[in-house]
Amino acid sequence: MTEDELVEGLRARNPQALEYFHARYRDRIFAVARRIVRDDQDAEEVIGDVLWTVHRKIDLFNGTSALWSWCYRITENAARMKVRKYKRYPTPVEGDVLQAMANHAAGDDPNARPDRQVTCRRTIERLNAFLSEAEETNRRVYQYMDVDGLSKEEAADRLGLTIPALKARLHRVRVALREAVAQPA
Repeated sequence: MTEDELVEGLRARNPQALEYFHARYRDRIFAVARRIVRDDQDAEEVIGDVLWTVHRKIDLFNGTSALWSWCYRITENAARMKVRKYKRYPTPVEGDVLQAMANHAAGDDPNARPDRQVTCRRTIERLNAFLSEAEETNRRVYQYMDVDGLSKEEAADRLGLTIPALKARLHRVRVALREAVAQPA
């Protein structure tokens, strides 16, 4: 199906056109949304929001740009609205240490002392605060390298950085993160 046929099918409210649109653009929408909301479940919700918006507003697409360009803007807006709505960024839990801290903070460990739960909760809050205030590129460097476990080459390619620049940013982010988390309340 060509892009013009797809747009016409969407305008005609053809269910097959919407299914084709979903199959063709789902991964792209997810990638854009995931970079902004930084959570798989929220990114999946953004996909639903984008599909609904495209279905409702396809008549506003004037065709002067590619369909993907229009969808990209819709995706960015939907993802940013989700972040604004919740005013939070999810805690990227890496490894056993942060997972154990999250369990302590949530009270999931029946043997955890209350003071340890409070300490873990405060540490996670500091981590979230640091990440929400960090520059977008630095946040993505941290996400790609320490949370997603991408190789240096793959992360540098995604971010458009050289490997030495990526390594320098990652080092600075890790140092700043350690300092932010270690600060007394």
